[in-house]
Amino acid sequence: MRKKGYWKRTLGRASSLLLVAVFSLGIVGCSERVAIMNVEDSAGMTRAEVSALSAEERFDLYGERYERARELMTDAQLQLSTGSWKWLTGGVGGPWSGPSAAYPFPGADSRNSYFIDLTRTIHPEGAVGAREDAVPMIEYFESQGWEASLIDVEDRTGLGPHRFEARAVTEDGFRMVYQVQDNGQYNLSVMSGLFWADQSELSDDIDYRIPKGSFFPPGEESVPGVYVDFPKWSDPKLRGPDQEGKRG
Repeated sequence: MRKKGYWKRTLGRASSLLLVAVFSLGIVGCSERVAIMNVEDSAGMTRAEVSALSAEERFDLYGERYERARELMTDAQLQLSTGSWKWLTGGVGGPWSGPSAAYPFPGADSRNSYFIDLTRTIHPEGAVGAREDAVPMIEYFESQGWEASLIDVEDRTGLGPHRFEARAVTEDGFRMVYQVQDNGQYNLSVMSGLFWADQSELSDDIDYRIPKGSFFPPGEESVPGVYVDFPKWSDPKLRGPDQEGKRG
């Protein structure tokens, strides 16, 4: 039969080992968090640097990136058609949550990162998704000094449209994609890289300052150069929890 001292010593050693394990896990977890805070986003800013910015500064950064996406979209649209294009993504291009980005990075999730996506579509008369229909966009991309590629894409399910994609990445990290599909729908997308920020907070700061009637919902049409205007930080919030409280 074991003496009482034996069990005390055994329990003591077990407790010590447990504490060491918990402490070690804490160190590993802390190290991982520190490492993530030093990961740079597509603008070369670390999460720590972005966290140190004010909400207004993060808001203004989004406005600058949105303006650049608009510029890229308009110039590319004009290479193809000056007529009306349908909106496939509405609003101010996001901010869309991080995991959906084309090029995610370590530590990015749906809450702490975002990207911008502007997509428009046209149905050219007689369009059948011919490879040569994508060539003018390849030529345009190359004229801008961007490395371009033309990809033949088969739908994985075998049920969707077959398409060719003209692809390029700009010098500042925006991904350009022009899809010509055999169903006659041709899509043009401008997608930014991934950036650090509280996605929910940033989305509220932007959307609540834009009048509801200013949004173009998906399916609406506009000519190249027409977008939802980005608000100013000094503009009042028109919706949201703060306004609900004021009305009450």
